[in-house]
Amino acid sequence: MTNLEALLAGIVSEPLEETRWLVLADWLDTNGDPRRGELLRLHRKLLATYCEPEAHPERQAWQARIVELIAAGVRPCVPQREVGLPDGELLTFSFIPPGSFLMGGNVTDDEKPVHKVTLTKGFYLGIHPVTQAQWKAVMGKAPSHFKGPTQPVEQVSWTDCQKFCKKLSKSLKGLGKVGLPTESEWEYACRAGATSDFPFRDAINADLVNYDGNHVWNDSPKGKYRETTTDVGSFPANPWGLFDMHGNVWEWCEDWYEAYAPSDQADPQGSANGDYRVLRGGSWDYVPVNCRAACRDKFSPAYSYFNVGFRVCFRPD
Repeated sequence: MTNLEALLAGIVSEPLEETRWLVLADWLDTNGDPRRGELLRLHRKLLATYCEPEAHPERQAWQARIVELIAAGVRPCVPQREVGLPDGELLTFSFIPPGSFLMGGNVTDDEKPVHKVTLTKGFYLGIHPVTQAQWKAVMGKAPSHFKGPTQPVEQVSWTDCQKFCKKLSKSLKGLGKVGLPTESEWEYACRAGATSDFPFRDAINADLVNYDGNHVWNDSPKGKYRETTTDVGSFPANPWGLFDMHGNVWEWCEDWYEAYAPSDQADPQGSANGDYRVLRGGSWDYVPVNCRAACRDKFSPAYSYFNVGFRVCFRPD
């Protein structure tokens, strides 16, 4: 095990021990990667002030610098796991540590009220939506309208995704519980410390996200409308190394859809039953307001369309 691998493993074992993160940042500084160290420190500051943003006006400068670093090609340094699939395919996961955040928004009624959510356990989330090649490796064939091995699988229902996760779990015994992220896990991972609509502030452009660029949101300009999905990882990642959390395909979450409770929540799982399952993230054919971190959609578990996909989550035993 290398020094870096040992530092990352220590973070997974004690993710709430802030010293471990700072030691990692120091190690990056002294091993020729100071900008990765800077990115890590700034991200930790964002996370530490997640639930009290108004008390920390300096957050805007931190976030702006994070955007600069990622745009310059600086890779986030976070614990990751690679899982081998048949046909030589790999699923890569980023470790998302436990923490608290402000969930929801103020644009539509179904994303209100903004409320504090605490996730008490860390989890691993796929760094991008499941691709057609990954789906084919597990399920035999990929049911997508837009064809391409590294494009996200689409035209998959929530029920289809459950079958994928169940089959994946059987072949990955000892990994932990494999499934879809809960809605709160998805939004927490998407925001990555940001209280703005997107990790790159409240504006959006078609160079950063695959959506219908004929429409605008806040100060965003009009841009390209690609009219198709794009290869996963084509746009910058967020500070947890997650790609395509905005646009490309809507992503199924585990939860039944229900209205938010106004009180603080810990590890919310959603209702025990319902009519619709939650989707998040927007897609290639949706307008930018629907690609915000807080935006929610809902469909029957049997629904499938060529703008709907998913990403996999697992929680270590």
